[in-house]
Amino acid sequence: MKENPAYGAKIEFVTIDYDQFGRGELAKELGIPRRSTLVALHGDQELGRIVAGTSSKQIKALLDTALSAAMAA
Repeated sequence: MKENPAYGAKIEFVTIDYDQFGRGELAKELGIPRRSTLVALHGDQELGRIVAGTSSKQIKALLDTALSAAMAA
């Protein structure tokens, strides 16, 4: 978010503790398979996801996808 302040301004981030809620309804509904899962949503439409990915390039691409959807709305 330091590189692109628009991420914080235009994207709502929700953090869920997998240890506490990993077997909860939201995790089941979204098909979250494990810790370290990032999911980009626009409404109820999934725009993309990363499971156990740590590449800054991969994460930036997901955030850019979410930002594009937020800007178009």
